[in-house]
Amino acid sequence: MSNTNEKNMDGNRSPKEKYLRDFTYQGPEMSVAEARDIMSQFSYDNSTVDLEEGENGIAKVCLNNPRARNAINGKMMIDLNDIIDKLEDHMAEYKGVILYGANGNFCAGGDLKLTKKMHNPDIGYAMSTYIGYVLEKFRNLPMITVAYIDGSGALGGGAEITTACDYRLMSNSSETTAIGFIHGTMGLVPAWGSSGRLMSLVGPRTTLDLLLDGRRLSASEATDVGLVDGTVATLADAVQWLSPKVRHDVNVIRAIKRTRLCHEAGLVSRAASLMERKIFAPLWGGDANRAALDRFFKKGN
Repeated sequence: MSNTNEKNMDGNRSPKEKYLRDFTYQGPEMSVAEARDIMSQFSYDNSTVDLEEGENGIAKVCLNNPRARNAINGKMMIDLNDIIDKLEDHMAEYKGVILYGANGNFCAGGDLKLTKKMHNPDIGYAMSTYIGYVLEKFRNLPMITVAYIDGSGALGGGAEITTACDYRLMSNSSETTAIGFIHGTMGLVPAWGSSGRLMSLVGPRTTLDLLLDGRRLSASEATDVGLVDGTVATLADAVQWLSPKVRHDVNVIRAIKRTRLCHEAGLVSRAASLMERKIFAPLWGGDANRAALDRFFKKGN
């Protein structure tokens, strides 16, 4: 088609249609498997994501790319997906998961080496497709998940990752630890699925402010707006903070998590209530329920 015809077609489009054409991705759709294949091409140094055997039903997942303050690259996205699969295979063993970064830093976002090499819309679309899928899987884990944010903090994509966790804790041992959706300063917007999760945490107005301002929030500021759930000094303290929350039977923990997720999934009230009842019913008269009743009556109640 000639340039003249293209201009004529543009002249017939509404401003909204022009915006959608010029400022939204118009390239090919791709499957998660196709996006994974593309991401597998982008790996640097010895960066990994590692699953550490936990205790008391709490596993630890470590973002390990110290060269870049644990910034995420393609291989790490794939590692995280594979670890989620392992956690799902061991649902009976784990009630909680702590996500943290190696060498005293959480995550500085996307690896800038990755950004420089994949600097075109098609690969950007593949990246957001794949990591968005992975983080949604992490969010849907039947365990209670906590991001422990220390060192330089959680910035950009690192901040997005924290929103896939049930809780966020920040270190109070450093005044420089921060969390910030700094995408705008890089000429970007969040694309890993965090905008909706952020709105559910802090509301639409604060979400807008955080994205527009691009500020790096201290622990106290992040706690004040409801983005962070508390402060601790060390990773070990984060494990201790989580421990009381996962004291129940593993099936009860799973049911609590699933009930919350079914309401957050946007189901209409009646459908969400129905799913809540279906999750509840197997627990009624189950092992944990019977054990609790036995304890109650043994006390002479």
